[in-house]
Amino acid sequence: MSGDLSNVERLRMLHAVWRRGSLAAAAELLHVTPSAISQQLTKLEREAGTGLLVRHGRGVRLTPAGLLLAQRSDRVLAELRAARADLDSLTGETTGVVEIGAIPSGVHTFIAPALTGLAVRHPGIEARLHEVEPEVALPALADGVFDVVVVESWENLPLTRPPATRWTELRDDSAMIVLPAGHPLAGADSVRAEDLADEIWVAWARPTLANAWIRQTLRERGIEPIVRHTVSGFGTQFAVVAGLGAVTLVPGMATTIAPPTVVCAPLEPVLHRQLYAVQPHGETRPAVAECVKALVEAARSWGS
Repeated sequence: MSGDLSNVERLRMLHAVWRRGSLAAAAELLHVTPSAISQQLTKLEREAGTGLLVRHGRGVRLTPAGLLLAQRSDRVLAELRAARADLDSLTGETTGVVEIGAIPSGVHTFIAPALTGLAVRHPGIEARLHEVEPEVALPALADGVFDVVVVESWENLPLTRPPATRWTELRDDSAMIVLPAGHPLAGADSVRAEDLADEIWVAWARPTLANAWIRQTLRERGIEPIVRHTVSGFGTQFAVVAGLGAVTLVPGMATTIAPPTVVCAPLEPVLHRQLYAVQPHGETRPAVAECVKALVEAARSWGS
């Protein structure tokens, strides 16, 4: 990370530590290391002329001065977002940086084409894409890290909608069972989870909503899953299924990158999820509006 960050960026880091409760959680939110945040906040302390953080157990807590500055930074960052929107409207041009957080299955399918088309129509927009799970993306949206996020909400594990956010439906999707190519059920038109009760499962690493979802889905069907492998990334999951003979459950859109060494079949009965583009309720920047429009168009035409 560059050592010459502005004080606005340092305020954003302090704000994230305040909202998330630790350096580690703030670092995950901002896609940096805890040590990078610590170094930048040390510089902010020198600028402020007072301590902002103190050690507390294995973590840190804000001093009274740090808390005051973090609370003020909430308003400062909101005013900066509003000023940026006003400037974009004043010029009448659709330009600017748009920070996008998105779930992996969306990145693999419609989001990259959406942003490719956006760049052609509006070369003045710089769309920056970050792969991130909903449990991180939505808090980051509230903290101003992202301008828009693409999230999933399963019908059996719906997301809680934070206040002051606007949700735009993109498309629906359904769950798929993934089996090794030589599995006895590999030729089935659909697969019941109950028929895999004794199998070894691979799931997303914990703690994630994706891990909670697969466990909850199987338990709803009377199965206490034997989860022997936890990994991150659909490609890695498919490799474990093919190489170690495990099975897994993934969103249908994720199967677009499945290798020929695995077989994918719809889960029976069907389990749906809905994909959304989420933005702050008061977001008025034309660049963000065009980005959401591109996402909607690409999502609804994907696979047709």
